[in-house]
Amino acid sequence: MFKAVKQNQLVYAYGLGLVGVVCFAATLPLTTIALNDFSPTLITMLRAVIAASAALVWILMSHSSRPAQHEIKPLLVSGCGLIFGFPLAMAIGLQTVPSYHGAVVLGVLPLMTAVLSVLVHGYRARLGFWLCALAGASLVIVFTLREQEGSVSWADLWLVLAALMASSGYVIAGDLAKRRPGPWVICWSLVLLSPIALVGTLMVWPDFFWARPDSSLLSVLALGLFSMFFGFFAWNSGLALGGIAEVGQVQLLQLFLTLLWGSILIGEVVTWDVWVFALLVALTVYIGRKLA
Repeated sequence: MFKAVKQNQLVYAYGLGLVGVVCFAATLPLTTIALNDFSPTLITMLRAVIAASAALVWILMSHSSRPAQHEIKPLLVSGCGLIFGFPLAMAIGLQTVPSYHGAVVLGVLPLMTAVLSVLVHGYRARLGFWLCALAGASLVIVFTLREQEGSVSWADLWLVLAALMASSGYVIAGDLAKRRPGPWVICWSLVLLSPIALVGTLMVWPDFFWARPDSSLLSVLALGLFSMFFGFFAWNSGLALGGIAEVGQVQLLQLFLTLLWGSILIGEVVTWDVWVFALLVALTVYIGRKLA
């Protein structure tokens, strides 16, 4: 009986994790669509306002406790990376490269997060872990050089910066999530930073905003509700319910789901060699996590 209940709980946790990853995977193609009509800054600020509005509703409905004084700084710092830094740098990079290119470059994000966690917390990682990190970085470098005909573009540097911003935010938020529920962390980060997001949105608000194509408007709405709010909600809930080691492996699907979303939403043609690089990057992430 107990075993059956635990198994059902794990299945539910995997389901939540998968929902989160599906939401995250659509981020790059949706951003590419939104960039047809909006600036990277507006997309970043407006999606944060949308997500913060949903977060405020959750806080009020759940009667969530307020952050303690010592929790405000890490909430702000992690939020700056996840809410502003990552989306802005990613959007700037995607102005000149397709979403599948960004997917492969950002595919090492889980491994980069593990590396930062090891460095910040002083863990002793095995040699194999560092070799996997080196292999993942090398694969991304080879991929970008191959795609850009032997040179590294500014877009690639922006995407790497985006990965660094996100991984830093994940490490700091992860420390908070040891004491607080995951949804609590992202919701309070969004609400605390919402004044900046609102002012930023008003500063770059374009003329004839509502006259823009529905595809761009819906993309920004989806980025706020799904990529930045519901995705984190489902993902963090799945991790808390089923465990980071088990449910965390679902994130390996994100790279491939991003390629799939790119094909569905914007008709990107992904060649076989891109799939090969994606598979190799996912393998380094999988092995690296096992050895961390």
